Amino acid sequence: MGLIDGAIKILKDVKMMTSDDPYVRGLRFENYVDNLFSKKYYAIAEKTHSTETNEKQYIESSMNPDFVYRYKPTNELIAVECKYRSHLDGNFLVWSYPEQLQRYKTFSYKRNIPVYIIIGLGGIDDEPDRLFCIPLEKAKYPNLYPSIYEQFERDPKAKFYWKNRTLY
Repeated sequence: MGLIDGAIKILKDVKMMTSDDPYVRGLRFENYVDNLFSKKYYAIAEKTHSTETNEKQYIESSMNPDFVYRYKPTNELIAVECKYRSHLDGNFLVWSYPEQLQRYKTFSYKRNIPVYIIIGLGGIDDEPDRLFCIPLEKAKYPNLYPSIYEQFERDPKAKFYWKNRTLY
């Protein structure tokens, strides 16, 4: 049985590395973003559940942002929603839909946790050409103009840092 389990794991790993399925691309981007948070300074306090888990029994917290990190030096919590987009829609960066945006606003308000939308654009999901770290209060609409998202562009390979209650 161990050999079969090992083979199944290898097949899943290969699928994870090569699949063009939007769900799998999203997972790869989440992993990419998570690797930009230094484990020395950030701990994952919460993470949304996998599709496999939700297929067995749906877990409502799966509607929350992808991660809640705890900044270890101060114990502050920071929520992060990860979105990868291969291209713009005209000049717009389409990152959400109205109901999802409202859920994140409600989450932030009820939990008193800042939410950041981290968007990878272009390139590939685990190596985007551009990266944006947009505070939820600035991402007021599901479609963002360049005048908004370009303010929050950052080096796609730089580690995140938390300073004065702001994620950079």
